[in-house]
Amino acid sequence: MVSKIRNSAARRLTIQRQLLVDGAVTVEALARDLGVSEATIRRDLSVIEQEGAIRRTHGGAIAEAPRGADQAFAIREQQDGEAKRAIARSAMTLIAPDQTLLMNDGSTNLALARELVASRMRLTVITPGVNIAAYLSESPDITVYLLGGQLRHQTLSTSGGFAESMLSSFNADIAFIAAEGLTATSGLTYSYEKDAVLAAAMNSKAKTTIILATSRKIGQRDRITAFSTDAIDLLVTDCHDTKHLQDLKEAGMDVETCATDAGTVASLPTNQAKSR
Repeated sequence: MVSKIRNSAARRLTIQRQLLVDGAVTVEALARDLGVSEATIRRDLSVIEQEGAIRRTHGGAIAEAPRGADQAFAIREQQDGEAKRAIARSAMTLIAPDQTLLMNDGSTNLALARELVASRMRLTVITPGVNIAAYLSESPDITVYLLGGQLRHQTLSTSGGFAESMLSSFNADIAFIAAEGLTATSGLTYSYEKDAVLAAAMNSKAKTTIILATSRKIGQRDRITAFSTDAIDLLVTDCHDTKHLQDLKEAGMDVETCATDAGTVASLPTNQAKSR
């Protein structure tokens, strides 16, 4: 965070950015990082709370708690939360202003959406994820297209023929595709057919395809293959399993491994971006 911010409006904007990225803040940490008193931070949080975006807690604040169908998604979002944030931070280094991005649904891509909003970068994003689209709408710099189709209550995403038809109209620079499973032999896999179909369509409509996958997804094979490893330009993951990563590398995939504690990245280059 930026230190010693005395202007109240700028300071509150910085606090809101931290909440967008992390989901929670503490008075003690904010006071230290921003170079102001804890009393000042408490007043800032009270003002932000009146806008309805946060809920005060003892010693800090959290982003407003989700309701309804969002609750199940929020539970999934907390699983491997630091890994997903580290993957999102690494993915951000691959994005340039004015690019067009495809993002499928999922909590890892929601972590990336938080980073996109905080970056204030001008972008166009196409997604079937209702939560992702809603979050991206927080930024006036991001043009968001929500794919139409049948809404799946469990995942809060759209799918089916309408979504696929709308997606076919777009041409993207990068497709960020969150994985359910990824192996060297079976490629990118999903348990739900329509997820696999939409992922394959995103792959075909982007110049570059980047897979975002936490370590628990690496080496896991689900029922349906969306596409093989040779269609993937880059994997961004927190996985440090040498055997799994070497298998993927030998299958022709570039791998970028991020450290969850510091967000540092080690690359294992093997191939060039696919041509379209």
